[in-house]
Amino acid sequence: MRPTSSLTWLSFITGATVMASEMAASRLMAPYFGSSTPVWAALISLVLGGLALGAHLGGRVADRSGRLTLLLSALCLSALALAMLPFLARVLLPGATAAVLGGRPIEGLGRVALLMVVAMPPLLVLGAVGPYVLRVGLAGVESAGAHAGRLSSASTVGSITGTLLAAFVVLPLLGTARTMALFAAVLGLTASWRLGWRWRLPAVGVPMVALALGAHALPRAPKAVDVAESPYAFIQVVKDEHGTRSLVFDEGYAVQSVHRPGLPVRGEVFGHYLLVPAMAQAAPRAPRVLVLGLGAGTSARGLRETYPGVEVVGVELDAEVVRLGRAHFDLPSEVEVHVGDARAFLASDTRQYDVILVDAFRFPYVPFHLTTREFAAAVAARLNPGGVACFNVGRYAQERAVVEAVGATLATVFPEVRAADARNHSNTLLFAGAPGLAERLAERTASLPASLRPLAERVAGELKPVPAGEPLTDDKAPVEWLTDAILLRALSSGEKLQ
Repeated sequence: MRPTSSLTWLSFITGATVMASEMAASRLMAPYFGSSTPVWAALISLVLGGLALGAHLGGRVADRSGRLTLLLSALCLSALALAMLPFLARVLLPGATAAVLGGRPIEGLGRVALLMVVAMPPLLVLGAVGPYVLRVGLAGVESAGAHAGRLSSASTVGSITGTLLAAFVVLPLLGTARTMALFAAVLGLTASWRLGWRWRLPAVGVPMVALALGAHALPRAPKAVDVAESPYAFIQVVKDEHGTRSLVFDEGYAVQSVHRPGLPVRGEVFGHYLLVPAMAQAAPRAPRVLVLGLGAGTSARGLRETYPGVEVVGVELDAEVVRLGRAHFDLPSEVEVHVGDARAFLASDTRQYDVILVDAFRFPYVPFHLTTREFAAAVAARLNPGGVACFNVGRYAQERAVVEAVGATLATVFPEVRAADARNHSNTLLFAGAPGLAERLAERTASLPASLRPLAERVAGELKPVPAGEPLTDDKAPVEWLTDAILLRALSSGEKLQ
């Protein structure tokens, strides 16, 4: 193989490894810190910072040494480090999450910093490849432009290839740890090809072992009965000593769905959902309900238990969640399930509903496009006259910036909006519909199942109006910024998040 073609191939593989590893790293962080925009921003900044510093150092080393074997040896070591990152993350990151949520941010940040110490050297070496191969392969000034363009093009095409392969093929097929190991093995094989077996065996062998052991890098909870990775989250089904099953995402701080075999659906948040049909003007015996954010089907199951003959249509973004709902949470077969985005479904559906539940909140964030005035208008357009919508929004203690922003937005669309806090939870339920929500609930409390009446009486007495404010729009909806400000204040106080 000609030296120029070898360098071009090395640039291609490096670009592919960088992007595939970055995408895998986002999934590596998700079980512990989520996959929100701030987490992505921190990850991208770290990667770009490492690549930038590596390019600076690589250019200087190339001018002094110019030996390709030095770069190839460093790439072999980088392949080893990349392959081992998922296993190190499994050791360090669970404790980091527990420390941060437990009011010990310094300890949590220290664990993350230790992981970054291991991740930074491979980034530096990968960043050094560009200027290094440019210097090594430069035959003369007259061909410098063509040489630089060829290497840059190869690296960019490699980045595109790595992104698409990771997103659409390797991550769904192999999972996070094995994706990182696979690309590390390819990098190690490419870098060690000219170095001989002394380098080739560890540079390829260790990633291949990591590839074989990849499944064991999943951070499985002690009582997890099922674990899954999807394009959207790391998901666990956890069973406690009483047989109660809980569906948890990512860092596992918040419960998304609950199933207590043999017991009716109750509890603070899910119990509030069961009260919504009683707030509608008509209060039909068999209402038609749309659940945006079906999860594993807890609210749908509770509605069917409480209102015989109810028609439930559920929309869930993640097909894996639906699968787990049917396997572990008795998601009723009578529920009409659609897999896709809630807003896209509203745009295509033509039916009218008596009740619409919006339960897309996943601690600590609400998807911004499900908080805006345009979304609220789309929800209102699908309600029957006198129908009611309920929105689940997150808060911390009495920090209500997000709740008030969403409430003010709903108030620009619905005649009346009322709020009720779920006790001992980081949730506030916003009810929107025709005037008289609390009065109708109070009047109909006696017709509800006996186990729901205490909650109904309390909610009817506690429903309060939301303050006016600037509405969120598709153009400007800083819900993540508002949430981050709340979390920073909570963490700086040293209090435990709850």
